[in-house]
Amino acid sequence: MYKYFDAHCHYSYLKKKYEGYLIAAVSMDYQSAMDTFSLKSDNVLVGVGIHPWRVHEEDLTRILSLIIKADFVGEVGLDYRFAKAPKELQIKYFEEQIKAGEGKLINVHALDAWKDAFNILVKNDVKSAIFHWYTGPINLLKDIESAGYFISINPSVSFQKKHQEVLKNVDLKNVLTESDGGYEYRGKLLEPSDIPNAISFMSNFLGIEEYKLVRIISNNFFKAYGVNPVNN
Repeated sequence: MYKYFDAHCHYSYLKKKYEGYLIAAVSMDYQSAMDTFSLKSDNVLVGVGIHPWRVHEEDLTRILSLIIKADFVGEVGLDYRFAKAPKELQIKYFEEQIKAGEGKLINVHALDAWKDAFNILVKNDVKSAIFHWYTGPINLLKDIESAGYFISINPSVSFQKKHQEVLKNVDLKNVLTESDGGYEYRGKLLEPSDIPNAISFMSNFLGIEEYKLVRIISNNFFKAYGVNPVNN
């Protein structure tokens, strides 16, 4: 039985195993997708996709054939702050990858593009999606919840005020935890092992016992990814 659940991790960038964690491993491009496939195991789900930061330099057709074999689609989406590709090309890549992954969960990056990404998911009749490291508009949370989508809370919640505001306002039935492991943030390499501290902070911040919070998150992970965290 897994105790912790990492809904968004660049696992191929990390060089160690994490016992007691169920990990959704995302990809950024073709090479990281191939690396992620090689790491698939009982506790590692494989996500395939072209990150918006890579849209300007990646061949879409190579990824589309891999998405069919993946457990979920990701990390895909839009980034209106840092991506080099024009918005129109980002949207094209996003939609094509959604269509290739019909019926699969979509793991979404949507920095400064939260509403546009949400509208694209709805337009394409996506049933299951995660907005990772959500720091978007508070008033969009209700739409995300109504659509049955999820947001993931990152260890940065311990100091990132906008992320704390999101946590305070979101319905817990729509919350997952993530590490964004393999990504360096403010000088620290994030890892799945950061999640227990994030859980502790969330527990204190929300005034809910840790074991109850972990149980809610595990049930959410099962619902989102369609795997049973108890029996795996």
